[in-house]
Amino acid sequence: MIRINLVGDWGAGQSETPGRMGRAGRGRAFQRLLSLGVMLGAASVLLNWRMEQAARVQRLEAQIQQVRGQRQRQLDLSREIQQLEQQGQRMEGRIRAIERLRARQARPARVLDLLGDSVQAVPGLRLQELSRKDGAFSLRGLVSAESERVSEFIARLQRTGEFHRVELVHFQEQDGSYAFALSLEEADSEESRRGQEEESGGTGNLE
Repeated sequence: MIRINLVGDWGAGQSETPGRMGRAGRGRAFQRLLSLGVMLGAASVLLNWRMEQAARVQRLEAQIQQVRGQRQRQLDLSREIQQLEQQGQRMEGRIRAIERLRARQARPARVLDLLGDSVQAVPGLRLQELSRKDGAFSLRGLVSAESERVSEFIARLQRTGEFHRVELVHFQEQDGSYAFALSLEEADSEESRRGQEEESGGTGNLE
């Protein structure tokens, strides 16, 4: 028995059947759609990455600006503190200068009191002349008793601690009495002069 494949014979002269051609077209279309989807997905990923990078850059810029602002505020505060410290130093200098002035104003009265006490403590001694110039004193006196009273007077002046360089510049007997002359300086006269130099050179005018 002989069988004839009419379908096979009919398709021998054609490359594909119509059904196969439809499936092939749909396959190519699906591949194109798949490729397009992949491209769109990649583009979306790239776009999201770039957006994230841009947002990160903005955050970093904001942080940099914030840090710069904090740094500027710190610099301004440091300058203000430095200015306050300088003002405080100037005020301290002025206070010290005022205290020195006040001490110098009160000191002559104290020195005169000590001189008076020393004179009264030595019997038979009286002052005849007293002068003061730039922290140095010159005095003349007379002792009606023993000549050792002059040495006692000098020792008393030295023990007060308010004078130094107490020197006897003149001593002479006159009709049973003894005339003498002394020169002496205040113990802090040199310190006072240094204070005046510092005041004029360092603190300026007292305002």
